[in-house]
Amino acid sequence: MPKIVDHDERRELIVDATWRLIERGGFEGATMREIAAEAGFAHGALQRYFPNKESLLAAAFVRAHTRTNARASDELPALRGLASLRELCLEIMPIDRERVQESRVVVAFWDRAVQDEELWNAHRTNALHWRAQMEQFLREAREDGELAASVDDQVVIDQLTAMNAGLQIMCLLMPDTTTRERLLAQLDAFLDGLRA
Repeated sequence: MPKIVDHDERRELIVDATWRLIERGGFEGATMREIAAEAGFAHGALQRYFPNKESLLAAAFVRAHTRTNARASDELPALRGLASLRELCLEIMPIDRERVQESRVVVAFWDRAVQDEELWNAHRTNALHWRAQMEQFLREAREDGELAASVDDQVVIDQLTAMNAGLQIMCLLMPDTTTRERLLAQLDAFLDGLRA
């Protein structure tokens, strides 16, 4: 009997290999030939799963967001308001090895996303999704009387978006200042400043 090939599993293996190469050496080491070797495939076999390097890189980029959103979807249904806002930020922030790895991959993609429409759209779609979630959580916090009257929701969303992106960069450039304890203290101090 011929062996049944799980194409989704193979796509994941290839994306895993791409992540490892980007984490070790950025985009320069992530050639199609190197990705194939890292994944244990013949060079030409990748085209069956990804027609070109751009489609493979897009899949690798989207995976970081997918992983973050999957973790959040496990935790957020039980929460509301500022607790939900805090949880979403925790899923994005580089507070453990898994999230630092995601940050390394995402940061590597940012420069490329500015020049690649597919990556730019993938990033924008996810960023707008997170902003919509933040807006919902702030609305809930206002309904529950958690927010100070002076809080401007859009300013808070802008600040959190900038903070999360900045921390993803800083965990790579200055890991000694982005320990879990310090990141949690920053987030909690920020959220405490919003409270009624």
